[in-house]
Amino acid sequence: MRTVTGRKVNDLGGLDGAAIDRHETPKTLFEQRVDALVMLLIHPEIGAFKVDALRRMVEQNSVEDYATLGYYQKWVRAVRDLLIEQEVLTSEEIRGKLVEVRARFAEGGSER
Repeated sequence: MRTVTGRKVNDLGGLDGAAIDRHETPKTLFEQRVDALVMLLIHPEIGAFKVDALRRMVEQNSVEDYATLGYYQKWVRAVRDLLIEQEVLTSEEIRGKLVEVRARFAEGGSER
């Protein structure tokens, strides 16, 4: 998605912005899981999609979503969209699994 200036939402080079926090922080469990999921899906033996496709999907976020979603939130959204685009899963299958996992989690179960 491009902004009104014609730039893609991720094209921030040369623009004024907030200071960059350069402190290293350990990945959260969520971030580790998303990272592992992407590494598995792009592995040549699985080949669900390429890294370039992940980047394309991240760049299609709206300006608001790009600014407010975290790095790995953008990745997980891109994974969802690519799995649907590549016809690996349907949106109904993903939605159904989310309902199942949330119900199990609400009952005090694990996220698995």
